[in-house]
Order: sequence, then C-alpha cells, then structure tokens
Amino acid sequence: MTGRSHLLIGGFAVLCAMRWHILASEPLSVCTGLLGSLLPDIDTERSMLGARVKLLSRFLARTVGHRGLTHSGVVLLLAACLVSATMGKDALYGPVGALFLGVATHIVADLPTGGCQLLAPLSRSRLSFWPYVRTGGVGEIMLLLPTLFFLGWAGFAGRDPFLGHAPPVLHHQRLHGHVLKDIAVPS
Repeated sequence: MTGRSHLLIGGFAVLCAMRWHILASEPLSVCTGLLGSLLPDIDTERSMLGARVKLLSRFLARTVGHRGLTHSGVVLLLAACLVSATMGKDALYGPVGALFLGVATHIVADLPTGGCQLLAPLSRSRLSFWPYVRTGGVGEIMLLLPTLFFLGWAGFAGRDPFLGHAPPVLHHQRLHGHVLKDIAVPS
C-alpha cells in the first residue's frame, strides 16, 4: 500500500479505537497512530518516512530487507509485552498503544500487496493474503474503499459494531469513581 493509504487506514483505526474506549481520546494518540501507520516502511528510502531518514532506511534495507523485521507481528507483540511489563498496561491505553495499533494496521494492510515476513525472526517466509493487488494500483483502491467504509461504520456504530450502539453505562464508565453531585438552586 502507499503511504497515503496506510495513513488513512491507521487514522481511521485509531479513531475507532478511541470511540470504542480502547484508546484514550488524546490528540497525541492520533499523531502517534499516524506515525505508527508509516513506521514499518522505514526500511525503504522510497517510503514517506524512509525518505526523511535515508541513512537509517538504507541501513535497515541492507540488514533486514524490506517487509522483514519491521513488518513482523512477532516483534510487534514482543514490543507490546515489553511496554506492558515495564510501564504497565495503562501505557497501552495512550499514545504508545496508538503507535502499536498504527503499526498493526500497516502490517495487515501490506498482506494483500505482496505480503510480509509476519513471523520474523522465527521464519523468513512471507505471508500474503488473497486477493493479491499491486501497490498503488486500482486493486489497492478496491481494497482501501471497503476497508475505510467498514472502519467508518464501526466507528459510528459504537462499542460493539455488530450488536449496535454502546449501552449508556459504557459512556460514563470513564468517571473512575468521581461522583456527580446535584446542583440545588436556592429559591
């Protein structure tokens, strides 16, 4: 997928996660989610992010190759476990979690466009989903539009997009023990 497609999918996914209260609704989380959606392609200098850090992208291209270690679900899972163990599970609720979600959407979006080494460093085999489409072609648009439509629908549907809108109690669970007091107006 192109950088623009990754940004759209990653941005929509982060906004949906915020809507479903999986991520905190913070502007920084949106920014880190968008950065995460571009981050795996840092291993090629032809990408949006790699073109801005050419020395690093050239080094990564020579050492790990394109769509290798930077596109690994195993590395992403290990990084999430490391962050959870060192910073606590609440760290995954904020901007760090949004970064990981952006990376995850990037990896999934690349599976039908040539695949990735999803299990690297455990395996060098590339996993690819059908239908195979060319990056930047009409097929990418044919995959992008339904994906964005689904994410948009799921974001508006609420916490459980398949059962309907979130129950009212979920909207107020973020109060964390705060008590709302009635305001009495003297007559």
